[in-house]
Amino acid sequence: MPDKRKNVRNTSRLSGKPLAETLIPSSTLSSSAEETWVTSDDLTEYDLPYTPEVMQDVTVFLLGNININSSHLFRADILHDSRGSLSTPQQKEQSHALSGNSSSQTLPGTVAGVDDSVEPLPPRDIAGFDLTRTVLRRFIPRNPKLDRPLEQTCHFYEAVATQSVDDGEDALNSSGSRSSSHDWMVVYTPHTTSKEDTPYYHPQLRALALLYRFKHDVGAESSGTQTQTSPTSRSGTGTGTLSLHFLPYPDEPVSNRMERTLNALVNTQIRLARGARLSNKNKSEGGNHKPNKDNVIPQHLVQNTYTRLKSKFGPDLCGDWVENTEPSKHVFEDLSIAAFLIELWRSMYGAVPADEKKNPHQQPNENHQPNGFKDMFISNPCPKFPGFVDIACGNGVLVYILLMEGYPGWGFDARRRKTWSIFPESIQSRLKEEIYIPKPFADELISSGREDDLTAHHLTVASHTGVFPHDTFIISNHADELTVWTPLMAALSNPISPLPFLAIPCCSHSLSGSRFRYPPPKTVLKSSSGSTTDPISPHHHETEEGDNPATGSLQSLRKTKQAVLTDETAFNKSMYGSLTAKTLAVAEEIGYAVEKTLLRIPSTRNVGVIGGRVRVIEKWRAGTAQVGVDSSSIAGDFDDVEQRVMDVVRRECLRDGGVNVAAGVWLERARGIHLGPGKGK
Repeated sequence: MPDKRKNVRNTSRLSGKPLAETLIPSSTLSSSAEETWVTSDDLTEYDLPYTPEVMQDVTVFLLGNININSSHLFRADILHDSRGSLSTPQQKEQSHALSGNSSSQTLPGTVAGVDDSVEPLPPRDIAGFDLTRTVLRRFIPRNPKLDRPLEQTCHFYEAVATQSVDDGEDALNSSGSRSSSHDWMVVYTPHTTSKEDTPYYHPQLRALALLYRFKHDVGAESSGTQTQTSPTSRSGTGTGTLSLHFLPYPDEPVSNRMERTLNALVNTQIRLARGARLSNKNKSEGGNHKPNKDNVIPQHLVQNTYTRLKSKFGPDLCGDWVENTEPSKHVFEDLSIAAFLIELWRSMYGAVPADEKKNPHQQPNENHQPNGFKDMFISNPCPKFPGFVDIACGNGVLVYILLMEGYPGWGFDARRRKTWSIFPESIQSRLKEEIYIPKPFADELISSGREDDLTAHHLTVASHTGVFPHDTFIISNHADELTVWTPLMAALSNPISPLPFLAIPCCSHSLSGSRFRYPPPKTVLKSSSGSTTDPISPHHHETEEGDNPATGSLQSLRKTKQAVLTDETAFNKSMYGSLTAKTLAVAEEIGYAVEKTLLRIPSTRNVGVIGGRVRVIEKWRAGTAQVGVDSSSIAGDFDDVEQRVMDVVRRECLRDGGVNVAAGVWLERARGIHLGPGKGK
């Protein structure tokens, strides 16, 4: 069932009658004894300003992102594209492998029990239209226990007509120019044999079609406005009509659910067209694509692993929940993060979950040619996973899942959680109630004669300075006070070979632990020569007063700012965006090659900052990725890394009165967190 969204249609033109009473035969799709297509004026929207290119772009975007139309579906995997623009899951894995983003050793991209050798259905002959493209996709349900995957063939058609305009027919154009229309249509045909064979998430129809007729204004073609729209233009010189046509099963009534679904499909198409940007020719199709989404690990790998983890751990974790909070939110979020980490570590280390170790792949023969990272993992022994540490691990669910999946590691938090008690003793022993005291703070307190403040007697809990074994992977999942400290902690733990990490920012805090809103980073402005300002300069990263010109109109200033206001800059203006940008900037300043990715987790705080991933993969490719063996440093030598870190710490602690003052604030806050709300004094 499509999501409920704001209705963007012109409701004044809707009849208000049940859809079954408004159905008429489709004049575009020829009817025969075997096929009787129908449509309705209630499934038609007139006077739309969007060009056919926009409608095509939205449709192509929805081909893979079918979850926008149905909450029962994860995605749609592309199995075939006659144009070759849309990638299959295997092509995505190969692309990530060639770019350094390795894929899997096994084949989690394939769905169990599903045959990949599916052929597209033959196209229909539609009078006046030419077949331009054929796409075969497979719907992947969120719950495979309830719904099965379904293949669907999508045929694209186009028709362009041009006719003369007589002098007497149009007073606006007496010179006899030409008017033109551009009709575009896509026909969706599910691979089903009966309505009983149709999964719940798909309308019980034999086929479905979207038709968009766009008529250019008289004279628009000759003036060039038809073809010279900008790459981000949503509207052209003319108007369009969008209509939905469908082929029902014989004697099958139109149910209320089907009526809501069909209306929602039309509404979604228009709603997305309003915000669509035409894709550039040198980019993949689908103007709504987010470059930071699925840029590290292919979507299907993470979602398939999440489905497996959810089935394996979800029921018991929700059923045994002992916290006062809603279990589903925390459990499913941690399952999603665990799925991402499993696939990330598979790509970085060749490490696989325990279940997959029981059925290792066969060794390839001598004549076998390696194909991307899959065969590289097969032909090389998997190095031992170096282990992980989950800082500020909270309820410990993420640690539990990863340990149960066979990845060695542990987690710590300033305060023990009730959830820890539901885990086996072997898991509880890997969850530590400890306080992290940054090494620069500990060194400052000792040098100033305040070493007694670091004792367990004063803090009422054990503490450590974040020095972990070589190559340990640091997880900073909504760690709040530890977020900006994460790259600093990772570098100080082993300056010769700083540790890799994944940080998922949440609440904004300064290095002292106090709540603090970081200023947004400077907007990257293009100069007249096409060059850009440096967006990550550590000394000029934050906005400063006086950036505005001394003279000029407010209108022109606003126009300039709006011109550079993209989704990225708008995000960076928020507190969360500024915190994320700060974490990225600090990591880069101390020498990390850092990446940002949007995680597919049920949370608005879903940005992942990954540091050191590329270096680990390069070490593995070179055969030097062994636990405890350091092959290189990200920023030079030991002293250089420590100096960079201390420069950041001193500069950032100035707002709290210096490192010594910030260290004292950190200790008091940590002690208060350990004791719980209202017990810090």
